[in-house]
Amino acid sequence: MKFEVQVRRTNRRKTAAIQVQQGVVQVVVPQTLSQQAIDDLIAKKSNWVRQKLVLQQSVPVSKPKQFVSGESFTYLGRNYRLKALTGQLQPVKLKYGYLQVTVPIEQKSDYQLIRHQLQDWYLHRAIDKLETKTIKYAKQMGLQPTQIKVKEYKSRWGSCNSRGQISYNWKIIMTPHRIIDYVVIHELCHLIHLNHSKEYWQQVRSMVSDYQDRRDWLKTNAGLLDW
Repeated sequence: MKFEVQVRRTNRRKTAAIQVQQGVVQVVVPQTLSQQAIDDLIAKKSNWVRQKLVLQQSVPVSKPKQFVSGESFTYLGRNYRLKALTGQLQPVKLKYGYLQVTVPIEQKSDYQLIRHQLQDWYLHRAIDKLETKTIKYAKQMGLQPTQIKVKEYKSRWGSCNSRGQISYNWKIIMTPHRIIDYVVIHELCHLIHLNHSKEYWQQVRSMVSDYQDRRDWLKTNAGLLDW
């Protein structure tokens, strides 16, 4: 299997890394790394890249959500069917294995309203779970973030800045607990190393020995979490 490679140079990296996401192979390297070193890295990792490409091709493509009864939505790694009910507008409830949304009968076909109700439900649960997990792991690691926020990102699962503020993408609440734990620890480790250096990844590994598998899971399944 042949594959094309996108090379991106940056001053922010000290080491080279290969990413395979949604069928795209990208090599992110330090600005000064030679082309020969890049070619050697690609050759060394070629079998791994092909395996990732085959795996990603086997993942079903996510279809745009219609927000109608019977449609499947993921929460903490499990799928739940949507049940759209009519009545006085109420918050979403997870009940009897269904995500129940109650909207006025004249708005039952208003998918934007149902989407808004669902997203609000996910957001509040993301805030609760992510704050709890962040406090738990921060205590274990002897760290103390200055702020924990949950918002919507288009292309990242979280971020951490030099002021100690950690932000998460609310969509991470759709993934299994083990994946959420990895993202939380990933961001907490940035309170120690505000980069992706070798020392940083050693810090992550000390908390999550299989972090590479969890990171690959995110890259492979990211498209399935889109609405």
